Amino acid sequence: MKRLVILTIIALIAIPTLFALGQKEDSEYTTITWWHPNAGLAGTASDELIKEFNETKGQELKIKVVGVYQGKANDVLTKLKPILQSKDHRDLPDLAQLDGSAVLDIRDFDQLITMNELAKNDQDYLSNIVEATRLSVTYKNKMLAMPFNSSTILLYYNKDAFKKAGIAEPPKTLADVAITAAKLKQTDDKGRTTFWGIANVPTSYEMMVWLGQQNGLTYLTDFENGHTGNPTRVLFDENGTMVNFLKRWQAIYDTGSLANLTSDLNGAFASGQVAMILASTSNLATIVSMVGDRFEVGVANLPMVDENATGGVNVGGGAIWAFDNGKGHEWAIWEFLKFATSPNQQLKWHIATGYFPVNIATYDLPEFNAHLLDNPLYGVASRQLMSSNPKLQGIWVPSAYQIYYAFQSGILKMLEENLSPEATSKAIATEINGYLTEYHLMQAE
Repeated sequence: MKRLVILTIIALIAIPTLFALGQKEDSEYTTITWWHPNAGLAGTASDELIKEFNETKGQELKIKVVGVYQGKANDVLTKLKPILQSKDHRDLPDLAQLDGSAVLDIRDFDQLITMNELAKNDQDYLSNIVEATRLSVTYKNKMLAMPFNSSTILLYYNKDAFKKAGIAEPPKTLADVAITAAKLKQTDDKGRTTFWGIANVPTSYEMMVWLGQQNGLTYLTDFENGHTGNPTRVLFDENGTMVNFLKRWQAIYDTGSLANLTSDLNGAFASGQVAMILASTSNLATIVSMVGDRFEVGVANLPMVDENATGGVNVGGGAIWAFDNGKGHEWAIWEFLKFATSPNQQLKWHIATGYFPVNIATYDLPEFNAHLLDNPLYGVASRQLMSSNPKLQGIWVPSAYQIYYAFQSGILKMLEENLSPEATSKAIATEINGYLTEYHLMQAE
């Protein structure tokens, strides 16, 4: 009994010692937090990326990454802004994954750490990142964030429906879309459309491409879509690119085979209600899964606005932003970002999610080319991007969501109220210019 009491006392004394040793071991690690919006397939891929880093490079360098799901990309921004605006920045995450709509909200904060700063002793690494993706996060020659979940817009089409209608290949221009949609249209005995050729109501997401690819390269706004300064006005009403597009979109609508759907296009496509939709390359795995064995999915380049278009497509998706929270984690942040964008990790991310690789070297990996042989749909987005002008970039504008819907509602109004392309272009320009003017007036106060 006396021996048991002694052993118990020794054990109780040892517990705090072991606990202290455990704390000491943990304190040897630099822990960085990553707020992200990744769920579903992307969420699983993020978890795998973090796990592999922590067990390899992180263990070697004594760095631990903790991923925190914060909802959608806009939710991440909503939670980030109050901390940035406060005087105490200790609660800032080291990293936050955001989309392009967040740029104006955070780019001017002192706590933002640019990639140029992080790579000050490793500048050559940035040249490994695909040029179009670098430029997609560049403002006044500074690379604000690290491209990560990069995507482009694609045409998804129902191969079985095409075959049934005797259509040999996907449309290459909007004029081809009109011809193709007309052939795909199906009606019931009362003349009501039961199967649509295409579903879409263009927003800024599509317009930055269809307007931008005209005349070699054009921008929706001055200051190169906001990448060299805050936009003050739109340009499409001056250079005729909007009218040119609207005339061709009207022709598609006139076929009676354009469904003006503004939501759940993936569902309409997967359930066999429509033959063509426009969606991000990041939707590829999800759409293929939704369709299952109902029909064969085809993927093609976004149809050009016309045969003279040369600009190509821009980079969409998002990037990972770094912040100074006063903890001196810059070196660890940089090590993780290099790991996350390394050739092999970008291959894994691409296969798991459909986002295209941002590291140039990934495209030379035998495993990447083997994957494309087995899954040819995955190569369309990267080939389309590589043949595009890297200077065609997304728009960074205030009131981004209002502008997004200004395009959509303006185009819908033209179609439903039979307005002219010229009047529609002017109306949309007036509305968007109003948002831009209001922003600059507020900044001047």
